[in-house]
Amino acid sequence: MPHELSTGSWSQHERQVRWAEAISDTYFPLSLEFDTNKPFDGHLQVWDTPSSPVSLSRLRSSTLGYSRSKAQVGQDNEAFYLVTVPRCTDVHFEQDGRQLSCAPGGFIVERGDAPYRFHYGAENDLWVLKLPERALRGHLRGPERYTRFCFGAERGLGRVFIEQLGLCAANFDDCPSSARHLLLEQTLSTLLLVLQQDERVLSSESSNLSALHLQRVEQFVAQNLADPELSPQSIASACGLSLRYLHKLFAATPYTLGEWVRQQRLEAVHRQLRDPHCHLSIGELAYRWGFSDQAQFTRAFRQQYGCTAREVRNASSH
Repeated sequence: MPHELSTGSWSQHERQVRWAEAISDTYFPLSLEFDTNKPFDGHLQVWDTPSSPVSLSRLRSSTLGYSRSKAQVGQDNEAFYLVTVPRCTDVHFEQDGRQLSCAPGGFIVERGDAPYRFHYGAENDLWVLKLPERALRGHLRGPERYTRFCFGAERGLGRVFIEQLGLCAANFDDCPSSARHLLLEQTLSTLLLVLQQDERVLSSESSNLSALHLQRVEQFVAQNLADPELSPQSIASACGLSLRYLHKLFAATPYTLGEWVRQQRLEAVHRQLRDPHCHLSIGELAYRWGFSDQAQFTRAFRQQYGCTAREVRNASSH
């Protein structure tokens, strides 16, 4: 069963305090602004699993405003993003000096590592997908750019993403506990496809020619990640770039090219270790995803995740 709470059993004088505590516990520290002229009602359901950092929630409430301050951001041990899907009425989002409104039929991306304000002026029903920044950093260059747009979800991949949220919630309890993380991560995979293909991000002011080259490099690497012969030179040649320019592209990112490729390979192994239907040995998985040196893989995996590959597999099997 999802974690669930409702204000129906609370007295009116305690609802605001208890609801504010529940929201901060579910997402991250936030300040709430209630409509003092009306009684408040809220209902919250959360679907999560210890084997995934991604969680899904459904939040239904009366008129409400949420704000995040610098002091609250400073309390976090890890940066998270929220993907919010309004189902009843428009939501309004303000961050980094920009204002954004999103109607039902779309969704927005909120950065949790910077102050913001989020509000809606009537009773609303929201899907909220919470994910760590690292889940985006490995796949999107400059994920903060995606907070500038409302993304359509009435057709195509956007609609698939929204429908997957509902399917995830409806079928979560019917899946074995060891496989529930796959439902959450499948919604994340579809979300990444929606964001990666949005032309507005590619053509925005901060998405210049270098970003287009980076996207081409990322696509080629994703298609050839299992190739142990994948090298900077082969990537540069396939993408029509000089080796020097390729390294220059990554100089403006948090990782070198080699570090980023290694991270993608580690994430691929990590996903399969947590898949109960994957019966390949750890050594076979490492080799399958381009690690020809087992000792190097073991060191890199522990450095990335703070535990061994065997510990991840054992935790997912329980």
